[in-house]
Amino acid sequence: MLIRPPRLHTGQTLGIIAPASAPPEPKNVDRAIAVLEKLGFNLKLAPNVHKRLGYLAGTDRERASDLMRMFSDRKVHAILCVRGGYGTARLLPLLDYKTIRANAKIFVGYSDITS
Repeated sequence: MLIRPPRLHTGQTLGIIAPASAPPEPKNVDRAIAVLEKLGFNLKLAPNVHKRLGYLAGTDRERASDLMRMFSDRKVHAILCVRGGYGTARLLPLLDYKTIRANAKIFVGYSDITS
């Protein structure tokens, strides 16, 4: 059964996560945040969004925790991934799909994020 999350409106909160590779240039994340705020959105950054552990943005558990935290947070209306990349599929066994289903949100990403 297809679940459609509610539409996104200006003034709502976007969760920003890095479930895969760390951004190569952290300043680009800060620039994107400024643009989203200028468009009228509130932002909530995951604890590990700027973290770098090798080429990943934290351990598998840290990145999965960031994702689950955003799905569980009722104040977050949509989740944006800062980049795709290897490492995302490693999170799949660590996710709570019942919680994700119960808290359907717009989820934006590309590349390996589609997993």
